[in-house]
Amino acid sequence: MTFVPASSPGAARALALVESLQRDFAADLAAATGATFAPVAWLRDDGRHGGGVRLGAGDTATIDRGSINVSQVHYDDEPARALASATALSTIIHPRSPHAPSVHIHVSLTELRTGRAYWRIMADLNPALPDGAATARFGEAL
Repeated sequence: MTFVPASSPGAARALALVESLQRDFAADLAAATGATFAPVAWLRDDGRHGGGVRLGAGDTATIDRGSINVSQVHYDDEPARALASATALSTIIHPRSPHAPSVHIHVSLTELRTGRAYWRIMADLNPALPDGAATARFGEAL
């Protein structure tokens, strides 16, 4: 199951980057936790307007559930739309231990039909048991 990628060179570079980040993050997380990530592909409009692959894992000694998602949506064939393309890596990792925080990360490139393009990076930790010092370290690192 494959999708038609966006025609923009910037979107192509962004897709290569987030796919590489997805592979690296899944490999590192698997090595650290023993998790096995299974791919699930999806298509937007039968692949005509993009799609993606979610790597999902769960029920390990350290990970309750998690996913590392890559997506690219575009409207190359619909010039009236303001959005030209959006390419993203999104992760949601929920650990088994309440002493470890859930991790959410989103990195994306949005390209508008006007030619404007911008990157967004968002991340947060959601601890079940808050730790002010750890929260401060995360904020400084981010």
